[in-house]
Amino acid sequence: MKLLLLPITLLLLFGCNGSNNLKTTTKAARVVHQASDHTVKQLPISNIKNSFIENGSESNHNHSVIEISGEVIAYGLTEDGVYMVTLREDGHEALCTFDASISDQMGGGRTVSSGSSITVRGQCQSSGLFASHPFTLHGCKIVTD
Repeated sequence: MKLLLLPITLLLLFGCNGSNNLKTTTKAARVVHQASDHTVKQLPISNIKNSFIENGSESNHNHSVIEISGEVIAYGLTEDGVYMVTLREDGHEALCTFDASISDQMGGGRTVSSGSSITVRGQCQSSGLFASHPFTLHGCKIVTD
C-alpha cells in the first residue's frame, strides 16, 4: 500500500505542471502581447500575493495582465522548454514563466541574472493548492522603459 501511495502523491503534486506549462505559457504570451498599456495593472508583488492567499482562484487579479518589478533571485529552464524566473520585492516572491524568446537575455550578467532588477508583464494565474507560490505570471515579457 505504501508503494502505491508514493506514485499517487507525486502525480498529484507534479503531474499537472509538466507539459501543460508550455501550453499555458504560450497561450498567455499571446494575451500579454495583445494587452494594451492602459489595461495593464502595475502592482507590488505583496498585493497580488495577499489577494490570492485571501481569495484563491477567485482573486480579482486571476487572468489579468499585470506588471511587476523585482530582483532576480533564481532562474532556469524546465524539461518542457519553459524559462522560469523568480523575482523578489520587499521580501515577497513571484514566479514568472517565459517562452524561448528570452533565452539570449538570461545569465552571465545579462538582463536576467542573479541580483538584477527587472520589470516584467505577464498573465496572472492561480498556481493551485500545492504550489510553492499562490500565483504565477505566465507568458511574461521584459518591459523596457
